[in-house]
Amino acid sequence: MSSAIRKIGNSAGVILPKSVLEALGAKLGDRIEFVAERGRVFLSPVAADPREGWEEDSRRLGVLGMTEEDREWLDAPLNTEAEKDWEW
Repeated sequence: MSSAIRKIGNSAGVILPKSVLEALGAKLGDRIEFVAERGRVFLSPVAADPREGWEEDSRRLGVLGMTEEDREWLDAPLNTEAEKDWEW
C-alpha cells in the first residue's frame, strides 16, 4: 500500500487509508505517536492521559458541594495514636 506526501499548511502529511486506521485502532481526531527509525516511521495510538478531565470533574463536583461524610473524611486526622501500634 502506498500514499503520496501532501502539503498541509506549512507542513506535509500522509493520508492514512481507513484500513490502516482500523489496524491502529485509531479514528479521526485521535492522537498518535510516531517514531522515525532507520528510514521507517512507526505509528502507535497515544494512550489517554489518566488525569484527562479531572479539572472539569472537580469543578462540577465543587458546584454540587460536599456531603457531611465528605467533610468528615477531609477533616479526619492523618495520624492517630491508634495507628502507631499497627504493623504493615
